[in-house]
Amino acid sequence: MGPYEYALAGILGVWLLLSAAAQLGPVCPRVAAWQRRYDLLGLVPRYHFFAPLPGTHDYHLLVRTVSPGGEHGPWREVTPAFERRWWNVVWHPDRRHHKQLFDLAGALAKDDLTCSDPATLQSTSYLLLLRYATERARTSVGGEAGDEEVRVQFVVAQTAGERASRSPEAVFLSRPHRIGR
Repeated sequence: MGPYEYALAGILGVWLLLSAAAQLGPVCPRVAAWQRRYDLLGLVPRYHFFAPLPGTHDYHLLVRTVSPGGEHGPWREVTPAFERRWWNVVWHPDRRHHKQLFDLAGALAKDDLTCSDPATLQSTSYLLLLRYATERARTSVGGEAGDEEVRVQFVVAQTAGERASRSPEAVFLSRPHRIGR
């Protein structure tokens, strides 16, 4: 190894040690104060696996179709469901689908509850959920005649966790959109 490799290894080693020390911020206020004071460019990452305000609710995506005559079909839940296993404590690859829905639904619920802002219709969160809802509704419509005139509408509902005792609360209602082919 030449001098440049040693210098690079030294810089990366110091950065690794600083990153490890930064994780002590919630436990050791001195470290957090030091990091705020000297890390002006934000180069030292901080990860918090245990948030001060843990999530206490779940989001559910429900879809319904609207016929050309304006009749609304029943709401159907299309939230990705997964069965919990004992090994999910360590390894849970299906959790990412639930996390994606949680993040997208949370973004919509914060921005525009009634879908009245035209910018909401062009937001990434709205478009991704609309695409997912449309695909689920398309499978339920099947090959019916005139299904290009059928519209889809989705709602994001919030519950108080997996074992909720109270009924879900709608936090975002989309506009009806044509399914189309």
